[in-house]
Amino acid sequence: MKKSPKASDAGSPGRRAVYDPRIVGEAIRALRRRAHLSQGELAARIGMRQGPVCNIEKGKNFPSAQVLIRLAAALDATVDEMLRPGHYARRACAPAVVAETETIEPYGAYDRPPPSFVVPGLLPTFVKPALPVGLPLTARVGTLAQDYLALEDLCRVPRQALIPLQIPFDLSPASLVRLASQMRGLFGVRSAVVFDYLELFENHGLRVVFTDLLGQAHSLSFYDTRHSNVFLFIEETLNAERQIFSLLYELGRVLLRAREGFPGRAAGVEESAGDKAARFFAASFLMPEDVVGDSVRQIGVRPDEWDLPLLLRLKHRFGVSAESFNYRLLELGLIAADAQADLRARIKAHYAKHAYGEPGQTRRILSPNGRLGDLLHTALRRGDPEAAEIAGRLKKLEVRMP
Repeated sequence: MKKSPKASDAGSPGRRAVYDPRIVGEAIRALRRRAHLSQGELAARIGMRQGPVCNIEKGKNFPSAQVLIRLAAALDATVDEMLRPGHYARRACAPAVVAETETIEPYGAYDRPPPSFVVPGLLPTFVKPALPVGLPLTARVGTLAQDYLALEDLCRVPRQALIPLQIPFDLSPASLVRLASQMRGLFGVRSAVVFDYLELFENHGLRVVFTDLLGQAHSLSFYDTRHSNVFLFIEETLNAERQIFSLLYELGRVLLRAREGFPGRAAGVEESAGDKAARFFAASFLMPEDVVGDSVRQIGVRPDEWDLPLLLRLKHRFGVSAESFNYRLLELGLIAADAQADLRARIKAHYAKHAYGEPGQTRRILSPNGRLGDLLHTALRRGDPEAAEIAGRLKKLEVRMP
């Protein structure tokens, strides 16, 4: 009798176990991507055509016992990892420390989502309880991460970031300033003004995805421990200045997560401390003290002479919001407290009236998902069937690419 396409028997003789072929197929796909294999390469290794392998990964067909054994050998995995992927996912991504979120001023409310995510093979940088698998944002983030990894394999590009991410530091302001300076050096910009942070990140192999985060977060990040790389997810509807700050904020979160690998480091950082440290790192990276100071000295403005038009002219150079630049001037002692308070009130009034739109006529223009789009274009040109599937999923998720 032909087995139902929705379930299969496995396990020891006399024992009936029921497995969802869709879950098994997703586990096989995740393990294949972990092994850096395309569907065609995996099919060749197990002596099958690519079409049947594709149907197995989609959950249309359930692999026989013989095929499961061949798959396990080809993927350097166990049959249990394919049949019980929940156990595999929990080993690959252990739960983090639980703590309450605290909104930290002055760099704006980049709220963390209520829970954290379980994405196989990736460690979330936020310390919240695990989000149950199957919720819409979980599915969106997981799909985008796995498809990005698949495109890297199809295009035969390295998965490793071109800069080190595991760097020792502590949470003191002086250490975070040194960290920001060190990271600017690793990116090759040192004291230069950066005009395209997306190009800077993507040219160093970091994965940045702009997408709809369904109103649950402004940004999310994951640390890919296997390849020492990252996934940075940025809300696509934010204005460019808030997107840029979110980008650096999440890099700070990744560096905090990665430092846990050093001997003697605690297993996690309390959420409010990590949030504050990531904000300070982002501000120090985007607005280095020496660069901001040189810019102010070049125009000779005194601390009590600042007005809004001048502040907007200078803040645009750094790609930050008016609010962030205004606070940074105060932090560096470059603006009088009374002038800073007056400008802060005017900026907040503008944000309230214009839904956080930036004041002034100058606007940063970003081209999101550039590397993702380039990888997809290359994979499609090579004619791999999986690339067409990925293109369909990205279109369904309305991921915009140049």
